[in-house]
Amino acid sequence: MHQCVKRRCERKCEHEYTADSFEKEWRFDAGKVYTMNKLQKKPAITKSQLTHHWQERLNGNNLTEMVMRYKDADYFKRHDPHMDPETVIYEHVVKESTPGEGHLNWGHITLYPGMVDDQYFCTKGHFHVNPDAEEYLLCMKGNGLVMFLSREGECWCEELEEGSLHKIPADIARRLINIGDEPLMISQCIPSNAGYDYDSIDEHPFTCHVYDDNGEMAIEVDLDDLPDPENEIREEDILNFLAS
Repeated sequence: MHQCVKRRCERKCEHEYTADSFEKEWRFDAGKVYTMNKLQKKPAITKSQLTHHWQERLNGNNLTEMVMRYKDADYFKRHDPHMDPETVIYEHVVKESTPGEGHLNWGHITLYPGMVDDQYFCTKGHFHVNPDAEEYLLCMKGNGLVMFLSREGECWCEELEEGSLHKIPADIARRLINIGDEPLMISQCIPSNAGYDYDSIDEHPFTCHVYDDNGEMAIEVDLDDLPDPENEIREEDILNFLAS
């Protein structure tokens, strides 16, 4: 408990302040007198430089943008000689912070609908340069899959749907796949020091690929992309994985 020597405590605030500044003394139980100077000044109110409306892309100042076109998408297992090379597969917009411990980047990914032959449009996918970095993805629109890849070549997937939130564990690669007929929109929160490791994907690609099989989604395991295992992979293990 404390008592105000000169004025009533602000917690009951029954007095009026007319001066630009004033000095008050507070007496606490310890018997000491504390003096506090206070200047009357309204706090500044500004507008954010960023906007990210639901089911819309990230907008604002000083954003980093990347566009992946078919002519540069060398990671597809299928090829379509009739597709326009300028066809946009996906776009990535990110507000970057200075790389450092505790700093975050906020991003937005738009993965367009379409197929290369019968393979659904997907991102290239990546590991993080920082093996301890995790990542969160929020699906704002569309339907698809987030495919995970371990360093040992194991793949698994989670369904992407509006409102679903997905955690990407440390030292796990991820790829986005659009299996719908509208843009797949994903918000992204990632440490600023995570970094993107695409070289590991070039050396050891995703071992599963998603195709359209007469209107039904099909996942194919590419044994040629699997790293050399310590033990031989059994057909039973593959069938169990596909059924999971």
